[in-house]
Amino acid sequence: MNNLTEFIYHSAENTPDKPFIIHGDYKISFQKAASQISSISRELQNAGVKSGQTVGILLQNCPEFVLTYLAVLNTGALASLLPWTMPEDEVATLATTTRVDSLIYSVEFQSYADHIRNLSAHPIRFFIHGRETGNDAVNIYDLIRDSDSKELLKNYNTRNNAVVLFSAGDFTHPKSLVFTHESIITTALSVSERFHKNYQFRIYTSLPYFHYFPFSLVINLAIVTGNTIVIPFDSSRSELYKSIQKHGVNIFVSNSGFIKELISEKYLEPKKLKSIEFYIPVCGSFSIDVKNIIFRRYNAQVIEAYGVAEAPVIAMNFNDRFINTASVGKPLSCCKVKILDDRGNPLGTNEPGYLYVKGKNTFDHYIDRYSPTDEWIDTGDVARQDDEGYLYWICKKSDWFYRYGFRVDPNQIISVAKKYNGISEATVFSSKQNHWHDLLTLIVTLDNENELDVNKFMSYLKEYLPKYTVPEKIKVIDHFDRNCVGIIKKSHITFDEH
Repeated sequence: MNNLTEFIYHSAENTPDKPFIIHGDYKISFQKAASQISSISRELQNAGVKSGQTVGILLQNCPEFVLTYLAVLNTGALASLLPWTMPEDEVATLATTTRVDSLIYSVEFQSYADHIRNLSAHPIRFFIHGRETGNDAVNIYDLIRDSDSKELLKNYNTRNNAVVLFSAGDFTHPKSLVFTHESIITTALSVSERFHKNYQFRIYTSLPYFHYFPFSLVINLAIVTGNTIVIPFDSSRSELYKSIQKHGVNIFVSNSGFIKELISEKYLEPKKLKSIEFYIPVCGSFSIDVKNIIFRRYNAQVIEAYGVAEAPVIAMNFNDRFINTASVGKPLSCCKVKILDDRGNPLGTNEPGYLYVKGKNTFDHYIDRYSPTDEWIDTGDVARQDDEGYLYWICKKSDWFYRYGFRVDPNQIISVAKKYNGISEATVFSSKQNHWHDLLTLIVTLDNENELDVNKFMSYLKEYLPKYTVPEKIKVIDHFDRNCVGIIKKSHITFDEH
């Protein structure tokens, strides 16, 4: 199939009454979804949306996000999934950088839409999701009608551009990455291979759909496999438990911190989560202890998944064989990986180095910057691969530094620091003194209202860490700012020593 919408129409013909989206008590079957996608895409075309244009989507997780995303693809236009968790001016810049011709947005983002209008060098068509409509915006509710027709563009090429995703931009301006239909379909189908054939699931994520991980592991996976996306009416914990139990959610995708918080709630009864068979932590692995809690108390497995913005899913591991290890799994069937040293030479089994990937799951090009000409893409990460092909993520390349001539893994320092009584979270900063030595600052947050005796803490670190990994400085801050998937924003940490 050449377009994701074809998968919806295929499911509509074979399982017409099966729910595609469950939103609270409201269900949209595949047949109804196909009808509404046809209606929206036809109305978008009537409003002037053409193949090759770019349509920005600025919506929170809701059925309309999924339906309009597919409708945009059905018109042959490029869907730009704008990251609404970023500041308003940043989103407006991304919209203009990706040359958005039309914008589909919800009422709570009216100020974003106004900013985009003012910044754009050309007129933009506006489509609003909400009961109140601006003077120059068409209401999405008016476009969603049931239709008997299933209009799909003919002679569609999988090499055509399909979607623009954005990197987190924690240290630099976010990168705008263009993916083809072939890439997003190949990724989703390769992920589906890791589940049993014909596995029926209902999947939920607390993460915003615009992010490359939930975009690939939730929306597109459900589309190509003909399965169900569950969207609670709100983000409250009670509504989440209700949706999980009532609708039988069996795949739960979220950041690792949220999942650990969920399963460790003091009075949580296991029956509230009994339908969940797989937890997929995003941008962070679980310790062996947490995996065993999930397995023993909730009778569920952890699926480790790894990817980067340029290749949303590279490897997955169900931990069925490796319950006591931290592998992110073997690479997907659609891609290959290699690990190189500082000079670009291949490394052997279990030797840590720089991870590169190539395959049909990777992006096509950048919009706003130089695109790589080499088919091998630098992930920016450090990893190793064992003799069975399993990958082990170590750290970001920028966090892999030298101390006294030794390579240092910051995760070792963080792991030891977090075992100290009263330490809640930790991260490490390095500043280069010379080519072979970096000065380290350990940044920590504390549990509740604990106070930290820095001298005692430093003595503890010296006792349990190799000498070359002991930091020169320790800094306590109130909290860490995190991005939309829970990664600490190091660029937001400011202090005199850094």
